[in-house]
Amino acid sequence: MAHSDLQKTIKLSDYFMLGFGSIVGVGWAVSLNSWIGNGGGVFPALVGYAIATLIMIPIGLCYAEMTPAMPVAGGAVAFTTRAFGTLPSFIAGWFIVLAYINILPWEAIYINDVLGLIFPVLKSGEPLYVLGGAGIYPKAIVVGIILSCAVIAVNWVGANVAVKIQTFCTTLILIAGVFVIVFGLLKANPANFLPVHADILGKGQAGFGGGLLAVLAMAPFFLAGFDTIPQGAEEGSSGLNFKNLGKVLLGSVLSAGLFYCIIIASVGGAMPWTEFAGLERPAVSLMFQQLYPGAFGTFMYWLTMTGALAGLFTTWNGFFIAGARLILGMSRARLLPAFFSRIHPKYGTPVGGNVLCAVATFAGPFIGIGLIDPLTIIGSSAFIIGWLFTALSCWKLRVSEPEMNRPFKMPGGTFTAILAVIISSVLFLITVIPSSPGYMGNVGMAYLVGWIVLGTLLYIGSGGYRNSISAEQRVKYLFMSMKAESADN
Repeated sequence: MAHSDLQKTIKLSDYFMLGFGSIVGVGWAVSLNSWIGNGGGVFPALVGYAIATLIMIPIGLCYAEMTPAMPVAGGAVAFTTRAFGTLPSFIAGWFIVLAYINILPWEAIYINDVLGLIFPVLKSGEPLYVLGGAGIYPKAIVVGIILSCAVIAVNWVGANVAVKIQTFCTTLILIAGVFVIVFGLLKANPANFLPVHADILGKGQAGFGGGLLAVLAMAPFFLAGFDTIPQGAEEGSSGLNFKNLGKVLLGSVLSAGLFYCIIIASVGGAMPWTEFAGLERPAVSLMFQQLYPGAFGTFMYWLTMTGALAGLFTTWNGFFIAGARLILGMSRARLLPAFFSRIHPKYGTPVGGNVLCAVATFAGPFIGIGLIDPLTIIGSSAFIIGWLFTALSCWKLRVSEPEMNRPFKMPGGTFTAILAVIISSVLFLITVIPSSPGYMGNVGMAYLVGWIVLGTLLYIGSGGYRNSISAEQRVKYLFMSMKAESADN
């Protein structure tokens, strides 16, 4: 069974584009008015994302330290295996799989929805069925399947092609974002930020503090994406400086958080936020049509729509890359069946992982926008669990293996790791405590419990296959692509 035949083509600049593009995506273009509405004002949304970015720093630092130390497919699965062993690594991997399984159809849903706004014919006529209050239309399904096939094909032929397209689309996001910021600020009026907090359309949450917590509950979903870098770390190009890889990972988090905060401030001040929060999708594009009547407003409409589509693809593509490699890492450790360990002999891509990610992607056009909110909050919770296990692993290895090779050593050491554990734990509790403004809801809880039950059955049922080789052999397979570290495992 080939374990280390992945392509080695990704450069540091590619990793930044992979992380930043996977984080930023489309939320700023199509969900920004929802962020402001859910928070009950521009200030709760702005402060919420600023705090979310700051509290992501300890978590990002844990990833920045662990990734160069263990640059293998699997990311948190590898970290947790080394720190705690088999069962904890399965739990970590199983929840991260949930996050990816949610985000792949999420992107397919949203790209279909955006195209439906541009081309209303895609949603014309009678829907085939209604799901979550939203109609599912045959033409939209066909377009969604075609686009899904394009993403699948790009990832099937290799990370090199996928990363080049990622870089191109991320550049489009940055261009569109700069235009939005500049021409939003030119229309800024302090009065548009008022009231500081208001419960509009039932979206505000128990005052400013409640609105802030509501934003904090969903922000992790829109700040997730930096963990695509660990999943692709095994495919770094020859001579890659792994110390700098840690810096690039942290830089992608900080850059994305700053991007979000500037976008919220510039758009939030460009028109009265209570009006902006009530705009239909795509809110940012429609806002610029109102702010700049005529040719320039039309240009801004299409530029923001282009940025939205590019953002959809960067997140879709980035998580497809990461998801396939996470599944590969879990299979190498015999946490998933052997099929998922296969590497394509020609393209050097994970065969089984690509197949499973393709199935999740194809589901999107058939689900529709009506279920987007449950997918968002469940995805957010699952990402947080992955962050928690990475932080715990970083803390444990700092204590148990202080001499482990760490090309990037995070400032604060063990204290930073403990802080990341506390932050991750609190973020998770916000989503599962029913009285919390960020509670995922009963549907979300049922989904989460169902996933736990499914994972329990899978783990028990695969015990014979997993235990047919020793734990030492499983660790060897997982880490065999590492040259300096493999001898220690």
